[in-house]
Amino acid sequence: MSEMILMSPILLKGVTLDWSAHRRWSWEFFAGMQEQKLALSNANGEFEVEVPVCEYIQALKSGEGRLANLYASGWRFFEHNPDMLQDFNEPIPAIGDLLQGIPEKLFKPLLWIFIGADCSGTALHYDVLETHAWLAVIEGKKRLALHAPVCWDHEYEQQRAQALQVLETRCNQGEWCYLEVNKGDLLYIPATWWHEVVNEGPTISLTRNFVSPEIARTVTSCARALEFHQLRPWLEGGMTS
Repeated sequence: MSEMILMSPILLKGVTLDWSAHRRWSWEFFAGMQEQKLALSNANGEFEVEVPVCEYIQALKSGEGRLANLYASGWRFFEHNPDMLQDFNEPIPAIGDLLQGIPEKLFKPLLWIFIGADCSGTALHYDVLETHAWLAVIEGKKRLALHAPVCWDHEYEQQRAQALQVLETRCNQGEWCYLEVNKGDLLYIPATWWHEVVNEGPTISLTRNFVSPEIARTVTSCARALEFHQLRPWLEGGMTS
């Protein structure tokens, strides 16, 4: 996949089942994390509270209380658990991802674990810095409504309603694509593709945003606009002509 030019979503079934994460990252594994904390958000993606990992897992298992309705989105697990980086194989080798060459002291890797209850998820969006992304489900199931890049500056709520309709009917509608990502599956999401995500059952997933050479110019422009100037030498050096 190091030479992949990603133009549309690609779903690979069962390709991560040999990862150690599928054997190690159990609910019991996370329930044992008493010192580390998770930032939890509500259905609108707004921060609500920070709690120990073990407390959140207990709430998910019981299905009761306020915590059970919140979502752990974007946990940089590797900061306190670097050993967990050995539990999966990088779907995009460093040679195919310009971000992986940037020193961590300059820019934190866009690598996260997401943990959530049934019906939790992420509202309609496209990914940070207009990057590509890969998504692997470790436990549970994710359902997605995806749409090719388009400007919706004044139509966001209308388009989100359509995304929710796609998720409800579980089928493609017009230009919307419906996908289900199960345990062991790997999904590649192209840059600036809109997607709404909902969890089916308690779910653990792993995702990384990446920059392959053919989108380096666009990501550089985005980084410049957001004043991430420290990224430019690595991105500009990997641009394709």
